[in-house]
Order: sequence, then structure tokens, then C-alpha cells
Amino acid sequence: MVAKLLKGCRILIIEDDFYQAQDTRESLQQAGVEIVACRATIPDLDEILKRSKIDIALLDINLGDTRSFDFARSLDAKGIPCVFLTGYDVTVVPDDLNYAKFISKPAEASAVITALHQVHSEAPKASGGGGQQVKS
Repeated sequence: MVAKLLKGCRILIIEDDFYQAQDTRESLQQAGVEIVACRATIPDLDEILKRSKIDIALLDINLGDTRSFDFARSLDAKGIPCVFLTGYDVTVVPDDLNYAKFISKPAEASAVITALHQVHSEAPKASGGGGQQVKS
């Protein structure tokens, strides 16, 4: 059972598909997550961090005319792990971000919750662990 696996975990969602974002948000809230923000575009990370701590970021790779890799690097520089949830293949993830978990769309809510729980359980985050694709 995945319910409440992530109780109290603070997650930032970056997803440009409205329905995917809403479904993900609802599933994570049912698992006990506190959604820090749910955005369709890359936000100002420092502004978000002024209001709340982020435990994990869930990132779509393709956000219209941009990709989320630079944002993932900014998160990493602040010690915030990310999980990619995307329709792209794992091979598009740059080598310097290959430590991040990767979930292929479409993904079952349980696969997303399990991946986030695994990342949340790893303390501290170990960079360089190899891109770990999660089966959905």
C-alpha cells in the first residue's frame, strides 16, 4: 500500500500538461505529500525556497520550448534531489544528472510514489549513482 508513504514530504512539481499535473498532484496528496508548488514553467527557485523547504522535485523534461535540465542542476546545487517524469527516453538525461530517478510516462501513481519514497529515504542523496529507470 502506497498511502501515506510520503507523509509530510514537501514536493515541487514541474509539469506543463495540465491534466498530468493535476492527476499527479492529487495522487501525491493522497500519499501524504505537501505540494510546495505545481508549475507549468520553470519557477524562481530562490522565491519558492523563501516560502518553503523542498524535499524533492518531480520534473517533466520537456516544458514547451525549454527543458528542465538546468533547473535540475540548480536543485542539485542546493542539495535538492529530483525525479524525472517524462515521455522521453532515459538516454536524453545528461551524464551529470544521471543520478536522478527516471520514470517513463505514462506512469502509474504507485510507480511515482515508490520512486519519490526511494529518493526521500536516501539521506543524503548520493550523486553519481547512475540514472535509475523506474518501471511503471
